[in-house]
Order: sequence, then structure tokens, then C-alpha cells
Amino acid sequence: MALLTPEEMEYFEKTMALNAVARNPNSKFCPGCTSPVSRGISSNLYVCCKVCSVKTGRTFAFCWQCLREWKGQQPRSDRCKNDDCHNSALKTLRDCPEVKGFKGCPSVRACPTCGSLLQHTGKGCPNISCPRCKMMFCFGCLKNTNECIITRNHNVSGICSSGIVPRQTFIPVWK
Repeated sequence: MALLTPEEMEYFEKTMALNAVARNPNSKFCPGCTSPVSRGISSNLYVCCKVCSVKTGRTFAFCWQCLREWKGQQPRSDRCKNDDCHNSALKTLRDCPEVKGFKGCPSVRACPTCGSLLQHTGKGCPNISCPRCKMMFCFGCLKNTNECIITRNHNVSGICSSGIVPRQTFIPVWK
């Protein structure tokens, strides 16, 4: 319990709200006014800031990915028209090497539930647990571990009978 002045109370409430937004993967701070903004449609990088739009008297939109004022057509799910706007996570998925000993299996995968990037060393079990959402899934077929175990050949290598899923071309969004 604390005895706070109204100014101190306002400061702590504002700081707690900002900390909550900073930890929320579905929220970012507007590059124009730094107020917290949530994306309406997770597949659209075009985000309109209502605070900036009211202040400037015109629609202010920015790119969720590069955090610069929006350029180009919208809606877009891959990039805006700003130079060097790209999704570094997708670039990692596209360019990572394969897991040693598992032809066609990339060494980095996006968790099928929350989209966190995870790496497999090629040692041990093909199943991995996401530290963010706690889902256990097979690195080869991307199925939930329980579902994968049912379909897996019971051989020494532990390779799924359903095969290795190709490189991911999008990042799943946690709902």
C-alpha cells in the first residue's frame, strides 16, 4: 500500500500501461506519436494511428513491419514500398541451412501456434517445445507432438511418415 499524490498515481498508471503494451506482441508504438496501437487484421501491415490522424487532420498510417510512414498500395501482407522494408523472420526462414542429417528440413521453423522462430540442432528428438506458448510440435511435419507420434514410423531416425513440410512462407499469428 502506498500513499501517492495524484501526479504519482498518473505516472505509475501510465508506466504500467506502456509496459503492458511493450510486452504484447499484437501491439506496437506509433512512430509518429508513440501512443500504443493494435493491428486490426494480422495479415495487413497497413496500420492507421487515430491519435496522429486527429492531430494532423489527415490519415496517418504506418507500416507494422518497418515502422515508417506507409508508402504504396494497401492492404499488403509482405511489405510496404519503403526502401529496405522486409520481414527479417521470413528472410531467416527462407535462408537458414538445413538440419544436418535431415534432408529438406530447415534448421529454423516458426512455431505453428505463436510464430516464434525456433532452431533445431539436429541432435535428439525431432519434437521441440516452444518457450513462448509451450506447444510441443514436430520440427519435421509441424504437427502437434501427440498427432505426430500417431503417424510417425517407429524407426530409429524418428522421421515422420507424413514427410517433412517445406520451408514456411509465412509467420503464424497467435490468436
